[in-house]
Amino acid sequence: MIKINMGCGWQNFGSDWVHIDGGDYEHLDYQDITRLEQFKDNSVDLIYASHVIEYFDREQVTDVLKEWQRVLKPNGVLRIAVPNFETMVSLYLSKKCKLSQILGPLYGKME
Repeated sequence: MIKINMGCGWQNFGSDWVHIDGGDYEHLDYQDITRLEQFKDNSVDLIYASHVIEYFDREQVTDVLKEWQRVLKPNGVLRIAVPNFETMVSLYLSKKCKLSQILGPLYGKME
């Protein structure tokens, strides 16, 4: 079974996971989460991507999702976690965050 922790950062899920992140962490297996040439079509059982999508601009996210779809098995699982809109708005309205701090997570990377 191939399980990928996509955009894992410092989180190490263990040796039965493939860890991919653009950062520089000791436990990483690969560093490019946009191109997965090392995986064959329909070869991955699970991709877990927690708070990764918001780091891509709108043009990139389509290509990234297509690449993830390419490597996932037909009955594979893609689990995506994204920022909670209500929480972000609440943080802004309570003045705990500036608008500039929540725009990226809400709308994706903007050039």
